[in-house]
Amino acid sequence: MTDSSANVQYGTAVTNDGRLSFFQRYFTRSIDSQSGKHNPQVKRAFSFRSTGFLVTAAVLIVVLLGVIGAAVGVTVSRATNRRYRNTPGYSPPIRLALDDNFPDPALYRDDKLWYAFATNNAAGILERPDNASNRDYGVSNIQVATSTNFVNWTLLDSTHDPLPTTGAWAVQGHNNGTTPPIPKANVWAPSVTRRKSDQGDDYIMYYAAARNRLAEADLDKDTPNPDRHEFAVLPNHNPPHCIGAATAPSIQGPYNPLPTPLACPVSAGGAIDAAAFTDPHDNTPYLLYKVDGNNIGHGGECGNTARPRVATPIMLQKLSPDGLSAQGPPLQILDRAQSDGPLVEAPDLVRSPEGVYFLFFSSGCTRAPSYDLKYATASNVSGPYTRAKWPLLQTGDWGLLHAPGSASLLADGEGGWDIVFHARVEDAGQGRVRAMFSGKLKFEGTEARFVEWNEK
Repeated sequence: MTDSSANVQYGTAVTNDGRLSFFQRYFTRSIDSQSGKHNPQVKRAFSFRSTGFLVTAAVLIVVLLGVIGAAVGVTVSRATNRRYRNTPGYSPPIRLALDDNFPDPALYRDDKLWYAFATNNAAGILERPDNASNRDYGVSNIQVATSTNFVNWTLLDSTHDPLPTTGAWAVQGHNNGTTPPIPKANVWAPSVTRRKSDQGDDYIMYYAAARNRLAEADLDKDTPNPDRHEFAVLPNHNPPHCIGAATAPSIQGPYNPLPTPLACPVSAGGAIDAAAFTDPHDNTPYLLYKVDGNNIGHGGECGNTARPRVATPIMLQKLSPDGLSAQGPPLQILDRAQSDGPLVEAPDLVRSPEGVYFLFFSSGCTRAPSYDLKYATASNVSGPYTRAKWPLLQTGDWGLLHAPGSASLLADGEGGWDIVFHARVEDAGQGRVRAMFSGKLKFEGTEARFVEWNEK
């Protein structure tokens, strides 16, 4: 016999002493009109609404959810770990390309060989041990790495320095009394492009270096003309940098530097992070750079979180057809917002086949977890640029990244984009270095996203 809820009849069997059994008491309910919860003579049946069943079901659900959560966690953890392994048959969106100190990588492809040019390898290391464990520590102005497949990279030694000397306007080398000495640590963030030239110099490298003596005409009019050692540098701030150019007949150089800089806003903090861009729309060459305002900031994180905060705008400078001189004044296309912390920097500009300009940049502080990679888009090279809602990369992404930023992109010829950037990793012999990572991007309208390497 069953009740209206289709319960199964279990009769009125009782224990030897006449009381209800444990099962009857907690898993059955009376099915006739006679009342009495503990009365063994009342007919009873199993019920899904009984206290015992409800409690048991709740416990089982909690256990099941725990098991499912643990299984998902293990799966996600394993998948995340695989993303950094060059496993045959697996195509992760992010790969560790070089685990050396290779800051501010700039990507270029010449025929079937990829090149990455980077800041001096002594720059920006955190918690460096006292011993000089790297034989090439700080001895080349610019670093170079090559790859035949964009997966496996070879870091060339210092004999391959493509910029052996900087322009006459810049400090040649750098020795600030550190142990061990750092010969050339103040050459930063190169960018390489190719130009058409009747003189045979086909390649241009833009770079930032600490400025030296300059002619009065090359300086801001309100800035005195001392050499570097007389220039007042605030505590925890770098000597002011300027942007220079150099030319070479081959991609690897050596590059011959121009005697005067292209951009040198000393009174605003200097200029760093040069990035070449040739607009596919009309083949006009441009140079992007950051005005290094935090270099004259009033303290705090990266020198610019104490008020009043100083502007750190990203500038777009139109160049002459040969790429070696400025045409007109530079145009500000982005500046630091409240959410950016102390600065924006490291611009890189590309144009999608649909005509959307993607401006990639970093914000936060490169010495802190706040450093990230963001982007903004525009329908015109001069803007206005609209920021994406979320950072493209930030600390914690993919289970490994710490302070990712300073990206460089190239079209891969298959509808996607190759990207390299740096992020902090621990190196037992060097300290906390900025290693190079690589990945694949895809643009959809005004959105940029990482994709699996085999996704088209």
